[in-house]
Amino acid sequence: MKYTFDNIIKLNNINSIEYLISPCSPYFICNHYISTEIHYGQKKFIKANLKIKANDLLKNKNYNDIKNYDIIQIQVDHFDYFLENVLPIIEIKNLKIIIITSQWQLPQINKSIKTDNLLEHKNILLWISQNPIYSDNEKYMAIPYGFNHLYLDKYIQFVKSCNINQDKRQKIVNLYASPHSHLPKDHIRIVHDIFGKNSGIQMEYNDFLKNILDSEFVISTAGDRDDCFRHYECIGLNTIPVSNISGGYKEIFGLDMVYSNSEDMIEMIKSNTVNYNYKKPNREILTNHYWFSKINEKINKLKKSLK
Repeated sequence: MKYTFDNIIKLNNINSIEYLISPCSPYFICNHYISTEIHYGQKKFIKANLKIKANDLLKNKNYNDIKNYDIIQIQVDHFDYFLENVLPIIEIKNLKIIIITSQWQLPQINKSIKTDNLLEHKNILLWISQNPIYSDNEKYMAIPYGFNHLYLDKYIQFVKSCNINQDKRQKIVNLYASPHSHLPKDHIRIVHDIFGKNSGIQMEYNDFLKNILDSEFVISTAGDRDDCFRHYECIGLNTIPVSNISGGYKEIFGLDMVYSNSEDMIEMIKSNTVNYNYKKPNREILTNHYWFSKINEKINKLKKSLK
């Protein structure tokens, strides 16, 4: 079976988290993880029993079991732990490894001297990251934050119940977006009420998805982190997100997003026009299979370059 988005949607009695991209996805491809968000009583993160085969480095502290070209997931909260406890072992053993930085809840990773140094580190073959902070670097690869795993089954049920290829009834829609109290004062949802407190009424999840389905384009600004669930909810419903994010995100979305700014997005909403030819997005970027294949291709390419 080919694990395309359409095929996955048709499956019954599956753990959808294992098939569609979400904050959980890095745990399915890594060999080791440094994380507390999936264990130690953090039941809010994952309600399902995930079949994770990777080694828990925090619990086992078996750093010497790390092998050449192993993939290590690093929860952002434990970034310094990796630098202080794991990286020195890798240096001593002179291994080439792949790292994935990810985290469901804030904070997202931010650029710093530490991240600059790690990217250039001779023992890091490839750095893969949610909420990417670098672009156009051969050693760095962006991956999606993805769907909200807590709502993924509801999302799949909606897709199954609707006509995914229906004609779009409206050009662009601006739906409710929360102006979270912890957002900085210069955040787009705070500076412009139209993207925050005046973005629209809060809806039931199915009504929210119905409005996305009916539209060619949806305003999808950065949330409390740059990457947000709405981007992926849109693409799964053949809708193009319009967002103020760019940089490393172009590696994720390519032509399946309109990269814009606040002034132009306000004009789009007022005029109900988008200077972009609508076409159905590539929904395969919503699958784990798509990204795991890209990761393996990238690793194999880098390994060959070392020979």
